[in-house]
Amino acid sequence: MSGGTPAASSSLRAALSYCVRQVRAYDYHHYLCLLHLAPAMRKAAFTFRAFNIETARAMDVVSDPRTCLMRLLWWKEAVDKVFGNKLVEHPVAQALSSVIADHKVSKHWLKRSVEARINDANREEGTIPGTSAELERYAEDTQSTILYMTLQAGGIQSTVADHAASHIGKASGLLLLLKALPHHVNKQGTVHYIPARLCSFHP
Repeated sequence: MSGGTPAASSSLRAALSYCVRQVRAYDYHHYLCLLHLAPAMRKAAFTFRAFNIETARAMDVVSDPRTCLMRLLWWKEAVDKVFGNKLVEHPVAQALSSVIADHKVSKHWLKRSVEARINDANREEGTIPGTSAELERYAEDTQSTILYMTLQAGGIQSTVADHAASHIGKASGLLLLLKALPHHVNKQGTVHYIPARLCSFHP
């Protein structure tokens, strides 16, 4: 989707603008951070964050778990189509197509991110992660992966940078889950993201 006709260029600009608006609306602290990135990395970073928002909100914008799962499976299929150079009629998918055409980004990280959301949505109602390690793995899969892809898009190949991204992503993911606890309790009446083992120490 890079380049092409004026109509295609206009469509891509609209898709990228949509990504920026979504990040500003639903992930404002990352929106502010991304503004300080080098211009060459911003397009990819906003696109990855918008993808994260789409998959994260799948569990919030619908009340039926089956509908949520369908939305996530749609995104999993959309990732395959994007990497297969097939058109997907969604602004975030269109932006992803452009980013993938411009940068060497691993499909693995996108799939890992959405599959973590799918596994979370598939958990039986009322069940919670058993250990802190499980919760850290979820944070790694949903947040660190975004940072790994941003580094890839910026051409940064560094074990040290990847290690830092892993820890920052985990910390960010855990913080977001804690921040969202009141929302999840009000909506579902249960606490989903405090490990069962930790809860057992504080009955």
